[in-house]
Parts: sequence; C-alpha cells; structure tokens
Amino acid sequence: SDGGGGGGGGGVEEGWQRGAVAGPPAGEIRQYAPGAAEASLRRTGQSARHDAFFSSHALRQESARRRAAAYAQPPEQSGPLATATVEGYHSFVPLDVPDASRRSRTPSFLCKATSSVDGEAYSLRRLDGPPVPPEPLAAALAWRSLRHPSLVALVDAFTATGPAADGRVGRATYFVHELFPAAISLERAYFGTPGSAGNPGTPPSMTPTEDGLWDIALPLLSAIHAVHSAGAALRIVDPAHVLFTDPHTVRLSSIGVLDAARPERNLPLPALQSEDLQALGRLLVSVACQNAGAAAPTSLRRSLSFVHASYSADLSRLLMLLLSPPEAAHASVHDAVALVSGRLMTRLAQGVGYADALRTELSKEQENGRLLRLVLKLGLATSRPSLPANESYGDHPDRYLLRLFQDLLYGSSDEEGRPLISFAQAVHALNKLDLGHDGRALLTGREDGAMVLACPCCPLRRELAPVLSASGIRPQVLVSYHE
Repeated sequence: SDGGGGGGGGGVEEGWQRGAVAGPPAGEIRQYAPGAAEASLRRTGQSARHDAFFSSHALRQESARRRAAAYAQPPEQSGPLATATVEGYHSFVPLDVPDASRRSRTPSFLCKATSSVDGEAYSLRRLDGPPVPPEPLAAALAWRSLRHPSLVALVDAFTATGPAADGRVGRATYFVHELFPAAISLERAYFGTPGSAGNPGTPPSMTPTEDGLWDIALPLLSAIHAVHSAGAALRIVDPAHVLFTDPHTVRLSSIGVLDAARPERNLPLPALQSEDLQALGRLLVSVACQNAGAAAPTSLRRSLSFVHASYSADLSRLLMLLLSPPEAAHASVHDAVALVSGRLMTRLAQGVGYADALRTELSKEQENGRLLRLVLKLGLATSRPSLPANESYGDHPDRYLLRLFQDLLYGSSDEEGRPLISFAQAVHALNKLDLGHDGRALLTGREDGAMVLACPCCPLRRELAPVLSASGIRPQVLVSYHE
C-alpha cells in the first residue's frame, strides 16, 4: 500500500506498521493468500512480466476476437430480417456462405441471433419448407439432454413465424444451437468454397497433416461414442457440419436437425450407427487427400493407398475399421475407441494440462475482479460529490479517513518528491483493506502533511459500507470466497 499523503514522502512499505489479520465477520468466508504473481511483482517491481497479474496476451486477444464476432452487426441491413423478432430472438445476422443452403442435405437459412432472455448470441437455423410435425420435432428436442465437448449443444427447437433468407415471412421450424463465434467448417478449411457468377470462391486455408487428422478423428470419435452409448445416432457426420472452433478443436454442429427434417430416414439404430462410423471414415479420407471426392466409391481404393503410403499405420488401421463394408460384421464405436486408446490417453493428458492452465488464468482474473470491485467502492465512497438531498455527505468523518487511505494508495512519492507508481504495492494495500488487516496504515493529513493517525485497516473496512450507505448506495459484501 502506498505510503504518505499528498504532501508527505516515503514509500509504501514505510506507510505500514505490522499487525495481524482480523477475523472475518460471522457467516462470511474470506481468504487471501498472496500468489506467485504478487510475490513476483513485489520482488521485481515494474520490471515483472505483464502476464504475472493478467491473463496472457494471446488468451485476451482470442477472447476479444470471439466477443467481437459474437456481437458484430452488418454495416447496413434492411428488410424484414433487420427488424424481425422470433420467439424472443432478434438482431439477425446471416451466417451462411453463398449457395451453402442449396448444397446442404437440409436446405435451411442459418443466422446469428441474440436472445432477449439472457442477451447471449446463438446460432439460429430456419428449415426451408413447411413446419415440422410435432412428433419429429419432439424427437429432435430429445438432443437437448445430451451434452459433450465435441458437440454443438442444441438449446431449443420450435415452430414460429419469421423471415426466410429471401425476406418472405412465413411459419417454419427453427433450431437454436450454441454459437461459437468465428468458427469455420472443416469443408471450408480443407476444401475451400466453390466459385460462382460474381463470386470467385475461397481457397483452402489448411493443409492436412498427421497431427491435424488426429485432432479431427479423436474428438469426433469421442462424440460418436457418447451418442451411441446413449442409444442414438448422429446422422450428420460430414465436412459441412464439423466446425473448427479453435485451431485444434472440432465440434459437430446441427445435431437433431435430421431427426426432424428427414424422419423417413429413421432406419434401425444399428444401421444408423454404422453409417456414422462410415461417414467419419469417409470424412478422414477426404481430408487426408484434401479432395472432397476422395471417398467416392470409384476413388476410395486409390485414396486408401495414398493414405497408407503417406500417413501412419495407426491411421490406416482406423480407416480400415471405420470403412468396413456394410455386409461384413459391423464394427462398433467401442472397437474404434479400443484401437486408438493410446492416442486418446495422450489427448486426455493434454486436455487436463490445458484445463489447468486456463484455471490459472481464471484465478488471475478472479483476483482482478475482486480488486476492481474494491477500487470502485472506494472511489464511490471518496470521490462522489455531495448532492442537494444530502449536503452533509462531504463532511462525513469516515469518508475523510478513506480519502486519506486513498492518498496512501495512489499518492506515494520518493525522498526527492517524485511520484511512485507501483502496481504490486497498490495491490498489497488493497488486499490489506479487503481483509481488515490489523497492520496500521500511517495516514497523512492533506492540509499540512502532518501525520494524523496510525489506523488499522479493520476499522477502515468497516467504515466503507456505512459511507456507501450514507450516499444512498446499497452496501454489499466486498468479496466472498467459497471453497
């Protein structure tokens, strides 16, 4: 905590006398242990790495990019789509690439929409054609209960009146899924988009590699395993519906749509599950050859020879199992999982390590959020001017003490009168205030620089809530930790 008032000198540590931590109020769990980040900053001062107290630059940039994509709006939009509201969803932004709907097995209109319930953005798919009957729609809604990291979760499905892609308004069936901003389909990443009149298309943005193929195969195999174990079948494993939500993370989208859009294709469950495995095999062959037609019956043998010559034996064995002919004894997803169990264990270890790293980043921002709330409340208590309804607020004695503490926090200077700006020491002071530390803060008067009080933080902390109450601000607990 910064030492000295507006006119006094001295460093932050000189502004404190040692003491103990006061006990927490009854019913409130309060803990704080200085972590490696604070220790690093206090030891090295302003030369410490920026990431010691904040999440990494790459993580912040990725988060900012996703948030910007989630709430981006087109510069100009008119017609029914611009003002439409469908079952509480509004602010529609088309997501389909040109002609994608016509090439899909389920012609539809895909857009991003914002929910008026929680303010979050979702993926909203409007099926072309007449509304889906209640029974197939109920079958699709059963997918809401199935959650898996490699599946884009189904949030809702309903029939409502809304605009189509061409602006015509009518009743249709809508599917609401999670939105992963800035995600691209595997089809677009590895095969590009075909050109058309006035549209040159886009080239592939990724080149197939051994590691990249396993990054696709293992998550999708895990998703198929979860779905088949639940007594269902995906029916939609194809490059257009596999999304890259991160450079090394794929998820299968549009689950439940075919159950409603094409109920006549509801074959016996074993046959549908076998189709899922074969579809995964064809997808991997197409990506390995970077040719959308590589898995066609006329090309499959030649494509498998290329895979065998260019990639590992493990990948070849997996493809042979997935693509076993329908008339042969069907291989189950359990057989495929057993075949790649070693690679699954490696990926599990990588996932746990990544989760640990994210937990560390989260703990930094949790601490920053706690300190931000404390700084905001301290600023509200000390810097807000008096109002006509409460002229005496500015003369509140507790407010004056908190002002002096704020001077201690921000107004320290060295022996030559130059300002000292130390993030680590300011954090150290705020932590003492938040915990009600019994160490005494040496508060300096503003008028003449005289030392007026060696005040413990515990009374200062207790005084903060009454001062906020006197200003008409409802007091709140500064911070609570629940283990």
